[in-house]
Amino acid sequence: MKLRSPRVRPFLLAAAVAAAVMTTSSMAADQRPHVRGTITEVTTTGFTVQTDSGLKMVELTPDTRITGVVPSSLDNIQPGTFIGTANALHGSAFQALEVVVFPAAMKGSGLGDYAWDLPAPAGAAVQGNAMAASAMTSGTIKASATHDAPAGSSAMTNGTVKRSSGSTNRTIVVDYGSGEKVIVVPTNVPVVTFKPADRMAIAKGAHVFVAMKPGDSTHAAIVAVGLDGTVPPM
Repeated sequence: MKLRSPRVRPFLLAAAVAAAVMTTSSMAADQRPHVRGTITEVTTTGFTVQTDSGLKMVELTPDTRITGVVPSSLDNIQPGTFIGTANALHGSAFQALEVVVFPAAMKGSGLGDYAWDLPAPAGAAVQGNAMAASAMTSGTIKASATHDAPAGSSAMTNGTVKRSSGSTNRTIVVDYGSGEKVIVVPTNVPVVTFKPADRMAIAKGAHVFVAMKPGDSTHAAIVAVGLDGTVPPM
């Protein structure tokens, strides 16, 4: 039997996380149910999450992908960085609600601009259901600059930063393949990144973002679990 070199393991872990994120980034296309909240109980087959609307039981399967979420920083948004950001339309500009800084192995994950279900903030200029106005955008950030955010609907944008300047709010231009999107990034938004994790990270008190399997409100396809108290903001 051949033994794998210890050096291979980090690569395999990164690849697994990348696969999970690519699936996460594209899940809105098939309208997968999402679960956000805090784990209240863990069993041998899954866990219970306290959500804003009550308790939700999540079942794990052998092919459920698990990834960790840890804090990052706006300082890590530099030229060439690939990011994901949920954002909301305020007036005539989109404003970031959170930012995910993708590790290099995940660059290009979920390229595109599509519907997302993160609720738009209070006061956003949306029509009908605020969650219906959300979107996910994945792409390459072309530029950024200081900018004061105007005050409207939400979206998710991923991209690679080409230029960043200033210490106040930044404006980034995200190239998502078939178009571009300008997003204001306030200095106080949560910024996170991904880190390999396994079922040991699924513990009582941990914060999670769960994407269920298509057409299945019980079994998890992906679990993004906050490590060391981190709250997944996506």
